[in-house]
Amino acid sequence: MGVLIVEHKLGFIHANAGIDRSNIDQEKDIVLLLPKDPDLSAKKLSESLSKHFKKNISVIITDTMGRPFRNGIVGFTIGSHNIECLIDERGNKDLYGNTLKFTQIAIADELAAASSLLMGQAAQKKPVVLISGYKFMQSDTANAKTLIRSEEEDLFR
Repeated sequence: MGVLIVEHKLGFIHANAGIDRSNIDQEKDIVLLLPKDPDLSAKKLSESLSKHFKKNISVIITDTMGRPFRNGIVGFTIGSHNIECLIDERGNKDLYGNTLKFTQIAIADELAAASSLLMGQAAQKKPVVLISGYKFMQSDTANAKTLIRSEEEDLFR
């Protein structure tokens, strides 16, 4: 099948460790790797765009991954800056008054998946998506690392 399930040094566990051969010229037989520090890259982009546009801009850097029990790929967040990535609803009540025990909303991943639909995965040539109208909490200390489960909480180890 040609797929390895591995843990990338950034903490992502997925097929082929973020080594990608798609959407790059293959005549030189090269691969595309993930950034060394995607959160830092997102911070630099956020600060530069914020300064240029004189607005408080948040940035999410995305990639795609396959899921172990479903067909297809989905977008997910590998780096972010100035956006709360995870909203913890544990302890809050649902619409029937039940206490939520496990619900944490991966806001950045939800937005990454939506933007991935607009960017496309083949020849669409849309590397950037502007998301507007979504109300979220800006945080210059939050980053995508909050989305990675600790080894103790990992459901598959």
